[in-house]
Amino acid sequence: MRIPLLLITSGLIGLTQPASALQSSPPPGWRWVTDAPARQSSGSERIADSTFTFVQMPPGWHITMGPGGVLYDPRYFGEGIFTLESQIFHFPNSSNGEYGFMVGGADLEGAGAHYVVFAVRGDGSVAAWERRGGQDRLLADWRRAEAVHPADGKVVIGNLFKLSVTSKEAVLKANGLDVLVLPLAGLSLDGQFGFRVGRGVNLHASTLNVTSRLAPVPAPRS
Repeated sequence: MRIPLLLITSGLIGLTQPASALQSSPPPGWRWVTDAPARQSSGSERIADSTFTFVQMPPGWHITMGPGGVLYDPRYFGEGIFTLESQIFHFPNSSNGEYGFMVGGADLEGAGAHYVVFAVRGDGSVAAWERRGGQDRLLADWRRAEAVHPADGKVVIGNLFKLSVTSKEAVLKANGLDVLVLPLAGLSLDGQFGFRVGRGVNLHASTLNVTSRLAPVPAPRS
């Protein structure tokens, strides 16, 4: 039996340092899988298609991607009924690529890698898809969600995202409002979790919280 981490968190103090100025190391224990070959940048060089930066920057982590990819700590799992929550700040020098949660991860560094993504884009749209063995299957097509604060290309934009998973559905909230509801018939979200960050996206995640329900769930009314 795997016991998931119950809380990973840090508070927001300030976001004044650009990614190019970071001089730090990757978070201990974390791993990443990029969509194309790429190396971890030192933070002092310009991010290109073949580089990315993922560093500790209290509170939280700063991520600047060349190619897209997933970032996760293999020690932690979400199983059964659980909730993920993250405060994410999208920087104005980003692409319109996706960013959000990766869940249900398995064999992430292998040829048969599997995970499910719940993500938003800079334009404020949301979607979900499943990746298995390098192939994507759309679960919910991109559509604009009014609750998501879109990027304006001028200032840092913050959104609070919460993904609640039950045995029957997954609900993604942005800033306290439902933006995507996905039935889970034939789909399991048990597995490793982390971030999915698209090509050219520059962001700061100040929190990543996961909670699991241990008490029995009330039986549905007949």
